[in-house]
Amino acid sequence: MQFGGYLIIGVTLVLTLVGIYLMLYLENKFSAKHDEKWKNDTYECGEVTIGDAKGPIHVQYYFVVLMFVIFDVATALIIPWAFSFRGNATWNFALPVLIFFGIMLVALYYAIREGYLEWR
Repeated sequence: MQFGGYLIIGVTLVLTLVGIYLMLYLENKFSAKHDEKWKNDTYECGEVTIGDAKGPIHVQYYFVVLMFVIFDVATALIIPWAFSFRGNATWNFALPVLIFFGIMLVALYYAIREGYLEWR
């Protein structure tokens, strides 16, 4: 029985695919089919929708989200680092973080100066 490990993987794969196919087939056969227009509309807290929801999104939103993600990830990485060096707070450990904060502040200053965070 040289291929015993592969046989188990093959049987599991086949049973998984048969199960998926069976669930999709049964759902399609027994589900209720309704084609009312209001069932396909976007739900906006009970308000009647106006226009198309797939309009263009302003670039300012992307800049704000990008800045938020960058600073959020930086905070998520700096806080555990700071706790790990609670007793060993010397310049050897603090200098890289101070350089990193300096780069982040320069980037924030640049974004504010160029007007990326202003709502127009």
